[in-house]
Amino acid sequence: MKQTFVQCVEVLLEAGADPAAPGGAVKLALCESWDHPGPCRWPHETAAEWDGRRGKVRTVFMADAEDEGHVRALIEQALAGGECAGPDGKLSRWQATGHGAGVLSESEGAWGAWFVGSQGGG
Repeated sequence: MKQTFVQCVEVLLEAGADPAAPGGAVKLALCESWDHPGPCRWPHETAAEWDGRRGKVRTVFMADAEDEGHVRALIEQALAGGECAGPDGKLSRWQATGHGAGVLSESEGAWGAWFVGSQGGG
């Protein structure tokens, strides 16, 4: 049964980089494309808080317990890679400066519970 987890990565965007690009890199790492048919193998939501070019990228994801480490590694690798070309082809770059597991907030836990319920138990 899927559980909800959080992975956080601190990044420093290059000047002119799209602040949505790190989230795009996570999407490509977990979904392998911008759009895919059918349900997502590891449903996720990525958000970032920015202070100038410094940001904290937070990915809430759902996975079976045995996949947790693999999904965390995919997220870390995507952000450590430091670049993503958006659907428009514009390349943005950044540097990952730290990463680790996050603490699930109440609203994130509610998202996970809603998702499992909407999928008939995950």
